[in-house]
Amino acid sequence: MATIVKRVVGALLALVGLALTVVGVWFAAQLGTSGTAEFQVHPATADPVLIGPDVLNRVDADVVVTATPTTGGSMWMALANPSDADAVVGNSKHLAVTGVTVSDWSLDTSTTGTGAAPELGAADLWRQQDEAKGPVTLTVKQSGAPETLVVKAQGGQLSTLTLQVTDKSWFVEAVVAALIGLFLLVAGVVLLTARHVRHLGAVEVPPVPAAPPLPGEPAESAQAEGTFDPDRTVGAEDGTEPTAPLGYARVVSAGPAGDIPEADGTARTDADGAEVDADAPHRTDPTDPTDPDDPQEVTR
Repeated sequence: MATIVKRVVGALLALVGLALTVVGVWFAAQLGTSGTAEFQVHPATADPVLIGPDVLNRVDADVVVTATPTTGGSMWMALANPSDADAVVGNSKHLAVTGVTVSDWSLDTSTTGTGAAPELGAADLWRQQDEAKGPVTLTVKQSGAPETLVVKAQGGQLSTLTLQVTDKSWFVEAVVAALIGLFLLVAGVVLLTARHVRHLGAVEVPPVPAAPPLPGEPAESAQAEGTFDPDRTVGAEDGTEPTAPLGYARVVSAGPAGDIPEADGTARTDADGAEVDADAPHRTDPTDPTDPDDPQEVTR
């Protein structure tokens, strides 16, 4: 289940990353390092063209408008308050620029009104106007917003209308979007191509071999594998004699003739050669007044 979820997340990341990368690279290529967006329309009309504040004053940057007439024609452009421009044009037939389309970098237009337009240049309400034979360019500053720009061809038709907006931050944003998309794309591909790692089982530890039996000890009495017998003799591993087993009661007689009981169960003898019961308490010295088995009274 975890593998399926990981692959689904990887696929989504890869798709989102691919989309961001493509869009970011495309915007960066179209805007250039200067961050200039250019929108055009080819109306091929002699009617007035109005560009309202919803297009001119939509961004904080200056908008450069260029109108190009057909061969041999001249252009007239003027800026005015939106209500004044609408009052001058009135209900005459005109072309209104309603927006922009980023996919093909074009201007959206619509034709409204009927009848011929009045003489626009005679009005005294224009804030700024320009007239020339051939292309005419006018820069709209955002400090005077809101404003409406009226464009009209004279002695011909309007061939091309171009709007340019420059903002260097757009290019930076496009590059950042492309980098983020590339990172998401790589992360998604890694999740998709990651192989499932199987966890290894617990490492088996071999059993501890049984210790060899002591000298004189039956083999069947040896401890099972992997266990420790506290009664077994533990060697010092330095060449000295091993310590005595905890399970044997080895008591050395204080006298030179005393015998050591054998670990294999054989009888022991005293100094006179008589057998001594191995289970009987052993007295190291019968003359020792501190012997706990001596009933005599001890005076100090």
